[in-house]
Amino acid sequence: MIHHAGTMTHEGVQRCVRCGEILTDYRNTMVPDGTPPLRGWASGASVEVQRGNPSFSGVTNAAPDCRPV
Repeated sequence: MIHHAGTMTHEGVQRCVRCGEILTDYRNTMVPDGTPPLRGWASGASVEVQRGNPSFSGVTNAAPDCRPV
């Protein structure tokens, strides 16, 4: 499934702007002091997500094909 990345919220969650799928979830993540802010996918990127074992997520040039809400 290919999603369209939205912007990262101040809570640390990034969703697909088409279907609402969570693409990145940094809620309750602990990082050492001085660590740069955690980032997700570039806003507007097409992100391919394959569920299973192993799971895979990566940027692609293909157009999003998820179902809009």
